[in-house]
Amino acid sequence: MKQKYLNPVIFFFVSGIILLALSCNNQGNTKRVIPASKRPEVSIKIKRYGKALFEADTSRFKEELYQLQKEFPFFLAGNLEDTANYNQLYTYVTDTQIIRIYHQTMEQYPDIGILEKSLSEAFSYVKYYFPGYEVPHVYTYVSDIYYEQPVLKRDSVLAIALDDYLGAGYPDYAALDIPRYKTRCMTGVNIVPDVMKTVYAMDFYSGLRTRTLLDRMIEHGKQLWFLDLTLPEIPDSLKICYTSKQWQWMVENKQEAWSSLIANKLLFTTDFKAIRELTEPGPFTKGFGNNSAPAIAAWFGWQIVRSYMDHHPETKPGQLFRMTDSQKMLEQSGYKP
Repeated sequence: MKQKYLNPVIFFFVSGIILLALSCNNQGNTKRVIPASKRPEVSIKIKRYGKALFEADTSRFKEELYQLQKEFPFFLAGNLEDTANYNQLYTYVTDTQIIRIYHQTMEQYPDIGILEKSLSEAFSYVKYYFPGYEVPHVYTYVSDIYYEQPVLKRDSVLAIALDDYLGAGYPDYAALDIPRYKTRCMTGVNIVPDVMKTVYAMDFYSGLRTRTLLDRMIEHGKQLWFLDLTLPEIPDSLKICYTSKQWQWMVENKQEAWSSLIANKLLFTTDFKAIRELTEPGPFTKGFGNNSAPAIAAWFGWQIVRSYMDHHPETKPGQLFRMTDSQKMLEQSGYKP
């Protein structure tokens, strides 16, 4: 039986209503909504490389590729006269499994007007806070489910692998043994937050070496606070990709969890394994029970950065991102769960 997918227009509309309702339960969300009239106008027009590539006539594939290379040099940067390059592309577009994924992606995303609008608004916030920022050219493509990096950014190009956002129930994700905690975040509503996380990582992250858990917490906190700036109207749970239960657990157990980090002297640990377990995505946070929220230290870093900026409103976002003393930030944040 043919797999049915939810019409994306309906999906985004219904999801927006659900997320708006959930946002009422997201305590501590510092909203910085700036009227559109005060933000620079940004108009994102997405170029669909995946669609253009798979619609190319394979009977005259080389000629088609030369035409596509003019429009998509980022994807077709190699020498098309090189037999290895040509054969690799031909094999890709004629692979029956990838063709199937492409068609299912097109069923899910026949139109991306809403995505263009959402990205335009997010980048208008980036331009508001960073007037000199160069908005990238945005492309979509089919990656053959390269889920480790669904959004790529290189210089002025940003590329979104739409086949990494086909929904938690997409059967190929299960067939690839992608963990449930990852597939839950591989939906249409996660695209724009993932784009903004990538923009922060590539364009605003200072690249400073992190030694301690607290260092890593603050860096995660800065990234999530960047989403506060650029996506002020989406719920916090979506920014960090928590379920409503995980968010509720974090709110209800923050005092005990924080006390545990302090009591076990974990804030200044340099143990890589411990840092990873406390800050990276997962089904839960190891050591805090199977019902706990994942990446609790990242959540705490977010609250520390929020509290610091609430106490120091004169600090500009660019100044915050360049700060290196995480202990001083914690002390001056006044954060006490």
